[in-house]
Amino acid sequence: MDLKKHQWLLLLSGVVTEAQLSVAEMSDTARRKGLLAALLELNDIDEDALIDEVSRLYKTPYVDVRAVYIEKSLLSICPEKLCYDYEFIPLSQTPSEIVIATGNPQDVSMLDTLAFKLGKRIIPKFGRTDYILKKIAECYQQSDGSFGDAMDGLDDEHALTQELTQEFHPHEEEADLDELKRGAEESPVIKLVNGVIVQAMKIGSSDIHIEPGESQSVVRLRVDGRLRPMIRFPSRAHPLVVSRIKIMSKLDISNTRTPQDGRARVKLKDKSYDMRISTLPALHGEKVVMRILDKGGLALNLDVLCFEELAYKRILQCIQQPTGAVLVTGPTGSGKTTTLYSFLHHIKSEEMNLITIEDPVEFQIEGINQVQVNTKTGMTFATVLRSILRQDPDVVMVGEIRDEETAEIALHAAQTGHLVFSTLHTNDAPSTVTRLLDMRIDPMMLASSLSLVVAQRLVRRLCPKCRKEVRPDADLVKRLDIPQQVVFYDKVGCSHCMHIGYKGRIGIHEVMFVNDRMRKLIGRAAQDRELMQAAREDGMLTMFEDGVSKALTGQTSLQEVLRVCSFPEGFKLRDHLGSDQQFLSLGEVQKRHDRSQAKQAIDSVEQTILVVDDSPSVRNLVEFILHADGYKVMQAEDGQQAWNMLQRFKPALVLTDSDMPHMNGMELLRHIREQDRFGDMPVILLTARKGEEDEVQGLKAGADDFIGKPVEPLKLQARVRKILSLYAHIMKRGAEV
Repeated sequence: MDLKKHQWLLLLSGVVTEAQLSVAEMSDTARRKGLLAALLELNDIDEDALIDEVSRLYKTPYVDVRAVYIEKSLLSICPEKLCYDYEFIPLSQTPSEIVIATGNPQDVSMLDTLAFKLGKRIIPKFGRTDYILKKIAECYQQSDGSFGDAMDGLDDEHALTQELTQEFHPHEEEADLDELKRGAEESPVIKLVNGVIVQAMKIGSSDIHIEPGESQSVVRLRVDGRLRPMIRFPSRAHPLVVSRIKIMSKLDISNTRTPQDGRARVKLKDKSYDMRISTLPALHGEKVVMRILDKGGLALNLDVLCFEELAYKRILQCIQQPTGAVLVTGPTGSGKTTTLYSFLHHIKSEEMNLITIEDPVEFQIEGINQVQVNTKTGMTFATVLRSILRQDPDVVMVGEIRDEETAEIALHAAQTGHLVFSTLHTNDAPSTVTRLLDMRIDPMMLASSLSLVVAQRLVRRLCPKCRKEVRPDADLVKRLDIPQQVVFYDKVGCSHCMHIGYKGRIGIHEVMFVNDRMRKLIGRAAQDRELMQAAREDGMLTMFEDGVSKALTGQTSLQEVLRVCSFPEGFKLRDHLGSDQQFLSLGEVQKRHDRSQAKQAIDSVEQTILVVDDSPSVRNLVEFILHADGYKVMQAEDGQQAWNMLQRFKPALVLTDSDMPHMNGMELLRHIREQDRFGDMPVILLTARKGEEDEVQGLKAGADDFIGKPVEPLKLQARVRKILSLYAHIMKRGAEV
């Protein structure tokens, strides 16, 4: 059955409209590949519904050949050329029959021809022609359809040209070098290399990997951070392909035993691309990686980096200051350089002197003085940085802080009137402080110079045209405590995203702002855990939380977030969701909880006591004892959290441990006694210390009582009643006077 002749059946089914049919019929794809292929290319087509309807019309089951394993015995029976000529792929066989997948299972003439050629009865099943052609390429280890299109699109070997003429100097002592060079410059080899590069550029690949094998070499392309197989070719051609690439990048084709690095610039359709080439000797030959640097595709707008609102405000605040250090951290390939370029681009002006030190300079940006590091000539990050500081810079970007000397010079520059941007390799934002302290940076110097730390990872962005709402599996729902009404999104795959389900990448970030509290913690060399807690209470989202926030809005999938972020212990999504399902930071969650408890305390006739202790078991025990005596109890994990709560409500009494992280009980007591509004609020110190000196010091600082641990329930209740009764009596006498 010719689908084009029966398009009225498709209209009756409702899976397509007259407008869609009209657009598809007028397309080049309909003329070259048929009506079905043209319909599948339309963005507003429900592909699954269309395939189901066509399968019903053909009265043949549909087979997704992408997920089918083809036995080698079938490939030996059905020659590759025959599969391409008749656009089919064998699926299974019996002694008398062969089951195939074809785009037109009712083509009787084709079925009869195959039956004659193969000597068996043909049982057809319906499959998408584009998938079938790709499956043929995969099974017979040849280029896929997209690569074939790229090769066909090359009019000759000069479709892809080098902008800069490269010279080659042959080594006459090597007898086979001339032959190797001639082979590398033959048209098939040039066309193969050009075709690979063209296809990589067409699909937006960042890297090309050419890997040697025992019998075959494979070319893989990195798209959106993940490698995808492209083509395979015989291993005997591998040296010629590698030599061709070396000639393009001015590398030594006689040297196959040591790694080499080079650069090349190519031009495709009036657009220039820089390429960085790296070779590495492996077991079966040289592995080649070609990084494609597309300056035109470099996004230098801060808005497209997708920072959450509070993080975005803090970034703008810090990069517009005249001094300070702003650090971006993450592993290789996490987009650190792009983020720094965006910072520079945002503040760039003709009145500013901006200088960068890079290794290597990946993109040339107008208006910025870029310096290339060259260790062979002594131009290291540290030596260049010293020289740059004598060039009167306003802003300095150091490509990477790798050692103590570079770190010390960069942070000193941030203290002496310069704005410094740089990168570092750490797992998260707080560990950046620990990493710099490990480099023997003085904690006080670091505290005074550091302004902001941005940690980031890249995740793939869901295709907006085909993503679908999903409910996470039961295990994730339980582990993350996901409410019933919350949905996430997952990939589907369509022509817009090459049936991957993802298109492009998006950053997930952790932006640690260095406020006064953070400076105190850094100054006393606090541990990562303390820094992380303080940053989160100040409104910072961890990378996992930022990723979940973006997954909730459909920008990426939950699986992508879990792929690049470690699973946080004790995280509960239910606690971080607002009334309109927006994601809340830990600081906002705590503020809402405090406000709720304060309102309950105000509405209640019970007196409220704030219990402050870093031990949950102690807090819960004290709450149980006081609650039994008729008091309302609120809890705080440390002095800083308690102080934040006291800004929003005033309890009848504060019972605080003396030894805690962030802000201990003595510091909290001094803060309280410095405020006149807390003059009528008693404070009791709770401690495990038995020394008389500690008790005297606490009483001198303004404590009303001093209770030791372990807590004795009856004594605690009696002392609390006595203190509150005493204060009530004093307030009553004061009112009478």
